[in-house]
Amino acid sequence: MPRRSITDEEIGLIKAMLRRGMRNRDIQFYFNRQDRPVNSGRITGINAGDYGPEVPAATEAALDAFLAGFAPALVGVAIEAGAPREPTLAERAFARFVQRDGGWFLADGETSDQECKAQFDPRRMEPIVRAIAALANNRGGFVFIGVQDAECRVTGMPDTAFQDTDIVRITDRVKNLLTPTPAFSKDVIEVGDQAVGFIHVEKYPTPPVIVCRDANGLEDGTILFRYAGQSGKIKFGDLLAMLRERDRAATQTLLASATRLSEIGADRALIVDTEKGELDAGSKRIVIDRALADQLDFIREGEFEERAGARALRLIGDVHAVDPEGQVVERIEGRALDADAVLLAYLGHDVVREPLEYICLSAKVQRQWLPVFYFVRLAGGDIDAAIEALDATNAVYRVSKQNALERLRGQRSAFERPGGAILEVVAALQAGQFDELRQRFNDLQIVRGIRGLPDGLEPADPLFDLLRDIYRDADGNANVRSGVFSAAARLDELENPRQPR
Repeated sequence: MPRRSITDEEIGLIKAMLRRGMRNRDIQFYFNRQDRPVNSGRITGINAGDYGPEVPAATEAALDAFLAGFAPALVGVAIEAGAPREPTLAERAFARFVQRDGGWFLADGETSDQECKAQFDPRRMEPIVRAIAALANNRGGFVFIGVQDAECRVTGMPDTAFQDTDIVRITDRVKNLLTPTPAFSKDVIEVGDQAVGFIHVEKYPTPPVIVCRDANGLEDGTILFRYAGQSGKIKFGDLLAMLRERDRAATQTLLASATRLSEIGADRALIVDTEKGELDAGSKRIVIDRALADQLDFIREGEFEERAGARALRLIGDVHAVDPEGQVVERIEGRALDADAVLLAYLGHDVVREPLEYICLSAKVQRQWLPVFYFVRLAGGDIDAAIEALDATNAVYRVSKQNALERLRGQRSAFERPGGAILEVVAALQAGQFDELRQRFNDLQIVRGIRGLPDGLEPADPLFDLLRDIYRDADGNANVRSGVFSAAARLDELENPRQPR
């Protein structure tokens, strides 16, 4: 075996730091020297067991003693003097646990800023959403997964569902159920030898965060608040204090803005309405630097909607690009549109820029079942105009085009007569029993059940969330993915009462 540059004692300490939840770059601080660098890849190798697997992790006492007596090497990287380093989020989360009675426990139990869950189910995220809303309305805090409710004892997560669930999926669920959307992040730490997940929720700056849709354990219009040991409906006194604090903050902001406006002068000021996305400059001409303009998304009037990842700016009036001499130049941008984009735009009820393009795509993709009537409504509701536009589109896939034309003319439907076990799915869907549907039936049965929904039924909002979740979980299952498209086409028909059957 080649000689290692890191001693066994150092490897043991690194393993203990990893167990404590410290990040690679923070661990490097303690072991990097000019004559012996320890890069992040080496620490990752230790964590994976590829480097020094036989070396045991140092005890907590040994690690505490090392950290307490640590002094930077005389030869090494420069250490910046000044205020101590802020602990990482993972370190803050780990610091809330203590070891006693042969196990690890959440030190203070469930409080007004920390809640624990034994497990995480990506198919039933309402309990997590409930905790996020309650914490955001109070002072923020942590939701720990892998900690039993009763004693707040660390048991570890029973599977990797939390690690495998992208935060985007959790965010989508939160956006569907809460308004406005609070800020939060997720991570995993090692407590003892158990993996504990956590979601850290930021206090919402201008509460309240309100439940905007009925779901399992959530009621439309409810304001949740985190109390010691529980998340529940806010009490009147706390709501009153919250609203008074919001009014006070709004008044301070208004006074600060008025002071700044008086300094600039009303004749030279530019007013931006962040709620409507409008920019008011009176009769003045506004020129935006090209470097900045290339980073802006301009949304046309009537189509302003904030998207995940960035804010959009709506300008009322014409927008022109200019060259350095101020001459107007054209800026042409391409945009890819595919069947997945059409499906997700429909399931999310997005307001799209050119709805007829979404209809005409049926002639250009192999998918024979795409939502069309929703986009007809966005285009003004003229079925004849939609048929004319699709009919004039050059067909790459003639069967797909013909299928869509027949649906627009009322000659074809995505309805599929249910039978056998699918009848049970249809009954559950009609009864609004969405919460445990994926535990009772497989995804292919569910999408077939949606196709079997009868005429006259008005699709409930959870149906669209359910179908979107099934589509995202389908991965390489072509049958399920295809079934989602036909099920979405059926929902699209049910939302269009003018469509003859």
